[in-house]
Amino acid sequence: MLEHLRSYLLYGNQYCGVEHAIHDDEPIIYSTVLKKTKKAVDINEVFTSSCVKELTHKLPKKQPIFLIVNNEHVLTKTLKSEQTDDLKLVNKAFPNINASEFYYEILKQDTLFFVSICRQSYIDALIKSYTDNNLYILNFSLGNTSLASVVNYIDETVILTSNTSITTENGLMKSMDLNETIQKKQYYVNGLTVSNSHVLSLSGALGLIVHNHQSFTNYKNKKDALLNTYRQIRFFNQFLKTGLLFILGVLMVNFLFFNFYFGKTKVLHEASQINQAAKEKVVKLHETVGKLQKMTDDMLKSSSSKSSFYINAIVNSLPKSILLSEITYQPLEKKIKKDKTIALKKNTMIVSGDSNDSELYSEWISNLENVDWVHSIEVLDYSDLKMTASHFSIKINMTDDQ
Repeated sequence: MLEHLRSYLLYGNQYCGVEHAIHDDEPIIYSTVLKKTKKAVDINEVFTSSCVKELTHKLPKKQPIFLIVNNEHVLTKTLKSEQTDDLKLVNKAFPNINASEFYYEILKQDTLFFVSICRQSYIDALIKSYTDNNLYILNFSLGNTSLASVVNYIDETVILTSNTSITTENGLMKSMDLNETIQKKQYYVNGLTVSNSHVLSLSGALGLIVHNHQSFTNYKNKKDALLNTYRQIRFFNQFLKTGLLFILGVLMVNFLFFNFYFGKTKVLHEASQINQAAKEKVVKLHETVGKLQKMTDDMLKSSSSKSSFYINAIVNSLPKSILLSEITYQPLEKKIKKDKTIALKKNTMIVSGDSNDSELYSEWISNLENVDWVHSIEVLDYSDLKMTASHFSIKINMTDDQ
């Protein structure tokens, strides 16, 4: 999983191999583009171009490429030798050359060595032309040596490339014969169908995926530098895109959270204002109730002793024939109304009850009128309930100095 992710981050899901060759004495570029989906690899596109500039119309920018140089600038010789030293093999194949001016690649096939060389100046200029066109070479191979990575997948003893006839035996390459008039032929490479003209570019594209191209070269540092340069560009490009997406995502999440909590805050603020208004109203009501309570307490304190005195005096003056049902001290002048002051009839008492002896009732009224704190008595009601009893209600007006 991690390896798949690492490969995707570095290469994406598209892999390209290109071969620079000669056809009818004119330069030609054979290209094969592979697309990787999960665990399968399919050929996405094959095409030919006359120059690097044309590739930019068919390949996306920053496309990683495996380059195969297989034209007149590359020389290849076959050696059979017990010698394994790279430089000695190169000098044996190409005597009197200045090896420091050439890139070389050696493919070992049992006891055979296929030695290919090309001037460094040409390869470097070719790679630069790709970079100038926003395409990036990650690795390169000389001549037909890259075919060794797919020989095991081709069920043929003679394999044709764009300019060479190669004989194979037991999955190993035995000979390479240059032939510029090769006929077209189709090959099946592990489920992929490709023509001989594109078989080398296919092997290059596969090399970016499976990394099974094994040969001896003097340009490992060059390949490492190319790969590091591309990694930095790819990382910057992916980081920039990912960073922008991340920033946009953070801004979007922040916007959504801001809207959500702003709405919540607004509701809470409105509720707080309502609660504050209700609190202020409760405080005012509490103050009003407190004032009324104080007034009531003061009134009760001031009148409690008087009311007890009056009631006690009236009860003690009652004859046995009178039964009291109600005594109201300082009755209301009018009904209680909201936001209105309670009005009391001061120095007034209402006494109600029943009497079964009218003479004693009259005598009791007369006695009350003679009490020093009684100013006057008014009969509010006197009615017969039955032959032996009468209901009465009187108002006693008291003097102010009591």
